[in-house]
Amino acid sequence: MPDSTPTPAARLTELPKPVFADERATLYLGDAVELLALLPEGSIDALVTDPPYGLSFNGQAWDDASGFRESLPHIDTSAMSAPEVFETWCTAWAAGALHALKPGAYIAAFGGARTWHRMVRGIENAGFEIRDQIAWLHTTGMPKSMDLSHAIDKHHGTQRTDRVVQTTDHDGVLGATRTVLSKGTPVTEDAQRWEGWGTALRPAFEPIIIARKPPEGNLVRNVLKHGVGGINIDNGRFADGRWPTNVAFDPGQADALDVLTGTWQGESLSRKFPIFRLDNKPNANERPRAFGVSHATVKPLALMRWLITLVTPSGGVVLEPFAGSGTTIEAAVQAGHRVVGAEKDASYVPLISSRMQW
Repeated sequence: MPDSTPTPAARLTELPKPVFADERATLYLGDAVELLALLPEGSIDALVTDPPYGLSFNGQAWDDASGFRESLPHIDTSAMSAPEVFETWCTAWAAGALHALKPGAYIAAFGGARTWHRMVRGIENAGFEIRDQIAWLHTTGMPKSMDLSHAIDKHHGTQRTDRVVQTTDHDGVLGATRTVLSKGTPVTEDAQRWEGWGTALRPAFEPIIIARKPPEGNLVRNVLKHGVGGINIDNGRFADGRWPTNVAFDPGQADALDVLTGTWQGESLSRKFPIFRLDNKPNANERPRAFGVSHATVKPLALMRWLITLVTPSGGVVLEPFAGSGTTIEAAVQAGHRVVGAEKDASYVPLISSRMQW
């Protein structure tokens, strides 16, 4: 009986032609797991990225085990759970990064609160040293929680006649959305007992993993030879020259801290942390649209630029394996660096190109 198992697609043996290239940035269309291994060995000074978190964000395949399996055709993941697939995928892209980065070069990578430990394990499995993590505290997170009371009514086959749900079908950042305007009155006794209960907190924190490719022997000699291995403390200072911290705020979190704590030693407590004073949600310039497409998980441009400044030597080359709408690419160019990016989804390429038109 013939074997029905599909043959894995042939892997690339050299880098494809970039979809965008000038003296500032080079962008490749393709899978980061495949592309990073093809970059010249030891050619990159730092990697700063906001990769998929493995949370099945909004049902998107790029953040789901099915999408990660596409990147691992030569690894048998059939017996793995979704978290194990995510960890294996993180190991795979981090292994490519280890190849491309210079000895002593740093990674700064965002993670999800529920899955960051899998990403850390993957990065460490690939051969990196975990050096620190930065807590990015923000006010824009959306709770992804089940209304237990309503779910129980549905389980019992009961409808709430006074429940009001607004559905939008316009082409928004998240596509069609549903907003509960009124939860309605619990009908069954079980639902009444569980009214007000859910399944998740509102996210207000994202860890940023700081890892380093092991230096060649002595760190000082590594810095002198390869030009990487340290953190740019002075250029990362904030608020009258304060030492950069491993906690950063958005304005909403900073204001909340000051309301709770008042002043300490004659100043607001939030001044002891870097604050990236942007709109609560990225504005049109920070969440660009091109040909009807926008990206749902944009990070503040100022935050990305600060991270790049911390880990990249002057004039160094930054690698962004998951370019998305191009925030890291724009931030790197603004900071005076060259940048090499990869993006798997062709629909985001116009967004990245639009950022490079300034």
